Formats: sequence, structure tokens, C-alpha cells
Amino acid sequence: MAQETIVFTQGGELPADLLTQAQAMKPPGFTLNVLPADASTEDIAAAMQEAEYLMGFVRFLPDKAYARASRLRLVQVLSAGYDRVNIAGARAARIPICSNGGANSVAVAEHTIMLILAVYRKLVTFHPNVAAGQWHRGIPRTVDVLELEGKTVGLVGMGNIGQQVARRLQGFDVTIIYYDPIRRSPEEEARLNVRYVPLETLLETADVVSLHVPLNDATRDMIDAKALTRMQPKAILINTCRGEVVQEEALIDALRQGRILGAGLDTQAKEPPDPTNPLLTLPNVTLTPHSAGPTFDSFRKRFHNGYANIQRVANDQPPLWVIPEMQDLFPEG
Repeated sequence: MAQETIVFTQGGELPADLLTQAQAMKPPGFTLNVLPADASTEDIAAAMQEAEYLMGFVRFLPDKAYARASRLRLVQVLSAGYDRVNIAGARAARIPICSNGGANSVAVAEHTIMLILAVYRKLVTFHPNVAAGQWHRGIPRTVDVLELEGKTVGLVGMGNIGQQVARRLQGFDVTIIYYDPIRRSPEEEARLNVRYVPLETLLETADVVSLHVPLNDATRDMIDAKALTRMQPKAILINTCRGEVVQEEALIDALRQGRILGAGLDTQAKEPPDPTNPLLTLPNVTLTPHSAGPTFDSFRKRFHNGYANIQRVANDQPPLWVIPEMQDLFPEG
């Protein structure tokens, strides 16, 4: 049987050792075509026409790219999010789009815990002050420096990442509440030690509101001025999903006015942010550069899951981790 081709799109410059890892983990019987980091939409579309699988960090491709890819059997996204993928175009061509099966869920969960602690313990204020020789000067040491123990953590979204966050919070002696459009079974809730509440209740009662939802029409601007008004004055907002889930101007206003205590943000509406964005200078904000998911360890898991799913399809088995918007076309076996 002739070898099938996997087109790998980087979506940006990846380190050479990760590309080496992608080649080393490739299962036998497949050819891996790694496109340059600066490959254009036209380059990707042309490569798709000669391939059975598209894997990687997939950007928006026009409908015609999918329509002309007569051999393509699967779009395997290596990221957790897929909001940049042309779902309608792939759907019309009946090409399934699959997520990474939670391959980066541990990385994002650990980053979430880090941001909660960094905001509570004023990490980004303390470090430069100590480095500048200021030690305790100008820093209120106790008023807004808080412990996580005894707090109520509200998880908005209880998918792979939300569940990993819940597991890692167990040792902090917190109360965990969650909201998700799909409520988990009583057995799952007991296993994770979480309690379901409506979103409004979560916002009104949580000391920490942590976002773990995909970006779609239902979640865009989910945390708007009204939602922020519901939050407690000592509450903090953590966002490791997508910047557009939060209405940024409303968040800036809430932080400036002290209507919430602070925020830890791994993602923003525009990335990289405009240099004049107030979030860059507000003292009660901790920022990271959309770096929660990309760890060396998570890439090994991504490649493992991606290749495993490709092998399933190659063996005429239904793909795993089909995105919700396409599950009616491709139910999992």
C-alpha cells in the first residue's frame, strides 16, 4: 500500500527540537511534509491537495481549499482551541476536524494555578522591587496579599482543562464550584469534588473565577461589564483560554476602579497586545504571553494523540476528539 501523506503546518516558527520530535514520533507508513513556518494560505492549500491528513496549528483556510482537497481525510489540530479553523468549509467538504484530546490540559492547568498564586502573592510586584533594591518599600505587605486556602474557586468550563485544574486544586483546601453548559454526572462531580452552580451564582460567590471555555459565539464577551459587576470586590479573574471571552475594556475599567482585586491573563483580545493597552501597566494585572499550553512535555502528548488519531482514520476507524460542531457528521465509535 502506498504511503499516505501528513502535511504539518506550524502556524509560526517552532523550535528545531520540536520538529525533530515530530519526525521521530511519526508512525511508519506515512510521509511527513513539514511546511515552512511562513507558508502562505496558498502554500498550505496546495499541499493539502496531495495529502490525506492536515496536522498542526491550523489557520483559516478558504472553502475552496477544502473543496479541492479530494484526498484529505482528517484535519488534526494540535492546539486545544480551534476558533481559527474554517469549520463551515471543512464541514461542507465532509472533512472532520479534531482537537488534541486534552494533550495540553496539564500544562494549562499548572499555568492556571501559577497565575492564581502569582496574583494573590503579588509576584510581579515583589520581584522587580527586590531586584531594584527596594525590598519592602512601597508594597503593602498584608492587605491584598492573600492565601488560596479556604477560598471558593469557580471554574467556568469543565472540559479536559477544567477537570485538570479541579484535580490540582484538591491539595489547597478550597471549595470548587463550576459552570458548564453540559453538567457532569454525579459520579464525576464527586470524583472531582466539585459542585455545579449557574454562571451568575459562580460569579457572585467565587473568590477566583477561572475561564476554561472554547471561543465561539456563545462565549465571546461572556465576561462583560455586567458579569464583572457580579464579581466580589476581592475576587480575581484568571483567563487561560481565549482573550475574546473577556470584554477587555470592561475588564480594564473594573481593574482601574478596584471593582475586582486583580487578574491573571495568559491571553488577550489582540496578540501581541498594542503597546498602549492599559493592561500592560495596571499594577493589579499579571500577564503571560499565551504560554500556558506550549511546553516541551505537552508537545510530546500532542504528537502522540495526533498521530494516534491519524492511524485510526487510516485504519478506517472513526476519529476521536471530533469538535462538537461536527459530531453530528462524525459520531465517535
